Amino acid sequence: MTAQAALPVRPLARRQWLTLGATAAVAAIVAVLIVQTLALTIWPDLAAFKPLDSLARTAIFTLIPAVIATALFAWLANHRTQPDQSFLRIALIVLLISIIPDYLLPDAGKTFLASSVTALLHIVAAAVIVSVLVMGYRRNLHAR
Repeated sequence: MTAQAALPVRPLARRQWLTLGATAAVAAIVAVLIVQTLALTIWPDLAAFKPLDSLARTAIFTLIPAVIATALFAWLANHRTQPDQSFLRIALIVLLISIIPDYLLPDAGKTFLASSVTALLHIVAAAVIVSVLVMGYRRNLHAR
């Protein structure tokens, strides 16, 4: 067995990050809106909880983290030796922190079920965004 010198890793191009980010955002928005629509169909009273009463608001609040996650991952890819591992750790911490307000938000329509559905939407968005970004990053690295 011979030792091979590690090839320097070139960062992904801006266009690749834009494509990955857009794909992650669209996929996450679609997934979250499907889950929210299903939840509201099963439990229509959940719409009394402000975070669940608007599909447009949900789409915007899914788009924003997708953009931030893409920018963070791109930055990590340029400044860390194992950006995917760093990104996964940060994403998990941010996800856990993002769920806390779902249960603490003072809202007249808040119930444990409504808060749990909102937390589930965070998990769905995070799972899709992180999966698309990490798998896309790794695929693009190995394609070169």
